[in-house]
Amino acid sequence: MTPDKSRSAYQRLFRNRSFVALWLGQTISFIGDYFYWLAIPIMVEKLTGSALQVGLSMMSSALPVLLLGPVAGVFVDRWDRKRTMIVADLLRALLVLACLFVRTADQVWIYYVVAFAMSCISRFFFPARGAALPLIVSDPGDLLAANGLMQIVETVGLLAGPALAGFTIGIWGSGAAFVADSASYLVSAAAILLVTVPKTTAGRPEAAGSRGSLGVVLGEMRQGLSALFGSRVMVGILLCLSVVQLGMGAVNVIWVPFMQRTFGLGPEGLGAVDTAQGIGMALGGLMLGMIVTRMSKKSMASWGIIILGILIALIGVAPAWSLAGLRGQQAATAIAEMSVGQRLTYMPVMLLLYSVLLGIVLVPAQSALITTMQLAVPDLKRGRVAGALNALTTAATLLSMAAAASLGEVVRLGAIYVAAGAIVVAAGVVGFFVLQEPGPPQIEPAGPAVAEAAQRAAAGE
Repeated sequence: MTPDKSRSAYQRLFRNRSFVALWLGQTISFIGDYFYWLAIPIMVEKLTGSALQVGLSMMSSALPVLLLGPVAGVFVDRWDRKRTMIVADLLRALLVLACLFVRTADQVWIYYVVAFAMSCISRFFFPARGAALPLIVSDPGDLLAANGLMQIVETVGLLAGPALAGFTIGIWGSGAAFVADSASYLVSAAAILLVTVPKTTAGRPEAAGSRGSLGVVLGEMRQGLSALFGSRVMVGILLCLSVVQLGMGAVNVIWVPFMQRTFGLGPEGLGAVDTAQGIGMALGGLMLGMIVTRMSKKSMASWGIIILGILIALIGVAPAWSLAGLRGQQAATAIAEMSVGQRLTYMPVMLLLYSVLLGIVLVPAQSALITTMQLAVPDLKRGRVAGALNALTTAATLLSMAAAASLGEVVRLGAIYVAAGAIVVAAGVVGFFVLQEPGPPQIEPAGPAVAEAAQRAAAGE
């Protein structure tokens, strides 16, 4: 894609009203998610002081991906994708409010139940969104740009979400964070109401009858697995992502205890670290248009993963240098007793730098992998294939989380970061051998009504 074509792709996307509504709604929702994601590990660490308990809260979110992912993909391919996303948002808006009832350590189990239930619902939302995007963006040549913009949703979330969440939790407590997340789901549902998604699922013969048949559901699950393992492109993505998750699962479990125990960071400091990554992702999103003209998707993903692993390992050994320390300032009071502005001057400089660099490489790597998958799988199987892929890679995530949660009580947390980074580097090396460039997008026959709906979606009607 040349720079001129890249610019024209972005112009077409921002003239597509359905894409813009989805993009803006997801941006608000992702900002809200950071209130939840930051509040949960902070509260579990505060109430229990246990890395194992923090790990269990993370694992309760990951477990439904393994248990429900393949089944959810079957129904996503059968149901109306727009309605699926709206219902999922409304249910999550209600569920997150249950976290307001946690007051003591013996009530932490409520966090686990809420995390499990919300993750179950998300197993329907995200495959529906991923399957709908190529229908909203009718030109396959615009799909990489669309995925890059959807990655910028994470960027904006990381720029605004952690900082806002950190200050909100620091000033008003975790309850305000859960209310904010609930409100963001309602905004997302309202935005999706404005989206036009062609109903291609209506063209599948299986959708016409036997909707409750267990045999049909199992048969469609097998079709998803067959499509996954029958594609050399998808098998390569599966192998690469599985190794990545063996490293990233550990990081997801221990990052809050590591930051708090190693650097003494409070909610504002944790928010600043995530915001630094968001700044990097913004830069990475801006660079994506230039990178795609010079690198293949395979190289973009593999090199991105290798650099990502190196940065994770460096975070594990990052020095505690801060602006205040470099100026020779000594903390006259405990950091917890300082004002917000004072605490930020004691933020580790190298930790922030590594977080920015991590964000820069993350957007191109993720966009390349997502686009490769969307081009390699036909529309009517995307939900099932995505569900099967997520379930299998989550097995690696859970293994990594369990190991890190257990070792976090007896091993220096920085050492776990270094080991996780080495595993992610290995995943990037594996990517050079197993990842493949996708062929022309696989398109299954669609009836005249579907084709007409796709044209209306592209025009933003």
